Amino acid sequence: MTLQRVSFVVPGGELEGTLHLPPTRAVGGVAVLHGFGGHPDQPHIVATCEALSDAGVAALRFAYRDHEPPRMTLASALADASGAVRLLKAHPDVSGAMGVVGFSFGGAVAALVAGRDSRIRAAVLAAAPARFGDDEHFKPLAEVTRTRARVLLIWGSRDTQVPLTNAERYAAVLSQARVTNRTAIIEGGDHDFAPAGPRAVMAQRVADWCRESLAT
Repeated sequence: MTLQRVSFVVPGGELEGTLHLPPTRAVGGVAVLHGFGGHPDQPHIVATCEALSDAGVAALRFAYRDHEPPRMTLASALADASGAVRLLKAHPDVSGAMGVVGFSFGGAVAALVAGRDSRIRAAVLAAAPARFGDDEHFKPLAEVTRTRARVLLIWGSRDTQVPLTNAERYAAVLSQARVTNRTAIIEGGDHDFAPAGPRAVMAQRVADWCRESLAT
């Protein structure tokens, strides 16, 4: 695996990120989105990027422009995530289709990206709320039904912050829209999939899903 510092343009400036490149040409690229008030160096974010790279998928992690202090909005985070996907698509060492993996708030953003960008072929919503805030312009639950991606819904069994009912709501609308989806429960994992054992299982499930979705 190679770590590469990269930057990409977003409204109002540029963001820096870390790109995890596999040892051989990547079968595709995935933007990995952290949660509200989080950051790209959190253990579950890093573990996911490392597992993706080991599976032959380039993974980009970065901090939203407004992540400190946590004043993020779906609108600004969506623009940041879209910039990350554009970087992956243009990168000379990344071929094939694109994907998006989002945790918590980032999962709601991932749902929006997957619904709006037809290039997205793999989407992972990890402990993602079915709605965030009161902004009627952004409805993750409705928008994700337009995706062309295969969608993995993944939750920790000990998550007390975003109940599993959110996954059930996503699964219901995706199935109704005939979007391929699967729900995975990681035993022993909390909202951020801690401790280390469940975190590793989660990261591998995400990597396997993205590799399979992007390579077909």
